[in-house]
Amino acid sequence: MIEFENVSVTLGEFRLNELSIRVKKGDYYFIIGPSGAGKTIILEAIAGLHHPDSGRVLIDGEDVSGVPPEKRKIALVYQDYSLFPHMSVGDNVAFGLKLQKIPKREIESRVDAVLCRFGIAHLKDRAPYTMSGGEQQRVALARALVTEPDILLLDEPLSAMDQVNRDKFVADLRAIHRENCLTIVHVTHSREEALSLATRVAVIIDGTLEQEGERDEVFRKPPNRRVGRFVGIENVFEGTVTGTGVGGSVVTVGGCNIRTGGAMPDGCRVCVFIRAADVSVRRADMIADDEYNCFPAKIEEIIPRESYYLLGISCGISLYALATEQEIKEKGLVPGQSVSVSFSPTAVHITREDTSSSSPSC
Repeated sequence: MIEFENVSVTLGEFRLNELSIRVKKGDYYFIIGPSGAGKTIILEAIAGLHHPDSGRVLIDGEDVSGVPPEKRKIALVYQDYSLFPHMSVGDNVAFGLKLQKIPKREIESRVDAVLCRFGIAHLKDRAPYTMSGGEQQRVALARALVTEPDILLLDEPLSAMDQVNRDKFVADLRAIHRENCLTIVHVTHSREEALSLATRVAVIIDGTLEQEGERDEVFRKPPNRRVGRFVGIENVFEGTVTGTGVGGSVVTVGGCNIRTGGAMPDGCRVCVFIRAADVSVRRADMIADDEYNCFPAKIEEIIPRESYYLLGISCGISLYALATEQEIKEKGLVPGQSVSVSFSPTAVHITREDTSSSSPSC
């Protein structure tokens, strides 16, 4: 549906570097990365607001270099909403249909329908500046969708919302994608949004594509340390391959010999990635001689998060695990407590040590 072939775009001192990505029809495609990575520029290149210095942007297999933005059947929603302050909500939503010279009666019908869909029909005669950020974002989305675009582009649409409105808006976006089989490209620096909605994900850092793939692959199998850190993998270590196990390698990290699901040559310096959600915390006596990756440990700290707790644990290495409030209470977990920790070899992802590291790699 959307394809970038070695696309480069230069804006001032920033450069998008030979980007190649492919968004399939019906994807909910996320572009994630830190601020200043070039995410919005990619959206604007899809929309036709920037022309590549080199490479091609294709939509449905057609090079759209000569196609103006208004002819691309694309809707772009910015994080600041970009509503017309002198127009009512109804007129804002109707604006694109008037440009398309849709008959007045049809415009009224479609505007009313989309306002009802987003639960904002009562705001039809209001001015944008009288509404909350969440209401303005719903109006912006309604204005985008009323034109029935083939592609919806979203530039950090949830960034100005409180948690309650964010949860509602995520549910709206999920329903829109499911009901309309709409192709959506969504830019954010929020991992939570991508985990909630994405089918595929691209990670962009400093104008360069670092990784692209299915959502779970990107969040579990980063290609290097900086992507691993950005996608939120809590446990990232340096280690050395010291042997071969069943189906994978044995990596020595600090005081632990960790069995992995991937294989690397002996002596290889590697990065080791383990998500905290994959680490189990059990009673201190629950260690079996034949169990892989099970270590005696001690809880160093318990850090509350919004809907879970992060446990800081020492077991020859400093490790993080997740626990719910119920688990904390049922297991009586407290700082200083002796426990055992375990994780499956298949939960351990390894890559060759980053070439930027000062440590030698194999």
